Amino acid sequence: MALYHDQVVTLKYRAFRDHDALVTLFGWRTGKFSAVARGVRRAKNKMAGQLSALTVSTATIYHGRSSLDTITESDLQKGFPKIAENLERLGWAMVLADVADQLLPEREPAEESFVVLVSALDALNQGRHAPSVGLRAGFRFLALAGFSPEWDVCGACGKPLKQGPAAVDVETGLVYCPACRRGLARQWDEISLGSLRSLQYWLSDFPNRFEQADVRGNMAVELKRLFFRHLLHETARPLKSYDFLANIDRLSRGSEGGDG
Repeated sequence: MALYHDQVVTLKYRAFRDHDALVTLFGWRTGKFSAVARGVRRAKNKMAGQLSALTVSTATIYHGRSSLDTITESDLQKGFPKIAENLERLGWAMVLADVADQLLPEREPAEESFVVLVSALDALNQGRHAPSVGLRAGFRFLALAGFSPEWDVCGACGKPLKQGPAAVDVETGLVYCPACRRGLARQWDEISLGSLRSLQYWLSDFPNRFEQADVRGNMAVELKRLFFRHLLHETARPLKSYDFLANIDRLSRGSEGGDG
């Protein structure tokens, strides 16, 4: 039984018992874990508002015999208030929190993933292009979790991809050049060479840089489809936040005169 300190991102926050909260935290040193914040929902509690979802805090945590740790103190470091001012930013922030929760194993340090998440939340709070930030961070999470397939060469002929569109098979992690995909019995999603190059650039760049290489239009559509299908294949668990983001997209298309 001991006290320890860590910098944590709150991935999930929900009411628990009378005045407590049950939180899922992602710690810089401790990885992902669940804890109880006792009395935090009382208005006069000194920790009230400091462990809300999508915030960064410095926490003092008690690890005892229970499977749940207890937050004894917390100090809010970053609240990212501008994320909540825009539904698309909020949707992608929620997606990234869900992705971290699904991909990260319990109690295993993942410092680079921590940097990716905090940097992405910072970028969203600064008003960066939300789909580009979300997709870039999301694919980085997949790569760090060991789910990054080889997309440099064709899975059939072994030659470097120099033309598009290519076909990606999320089940095998292989990509096929235009010539080889025509000879295959199955049909997969097409993706342009430009989208694949953007993805390769994202994964080779520094994990805390989100100010470059925005993707929009058809490239964003292709990469978004690929990301969520790849994530679903690897985890077999749909993201609850995906529906929220999909509803935002439908509202956006409707306001622009699309088919809603």
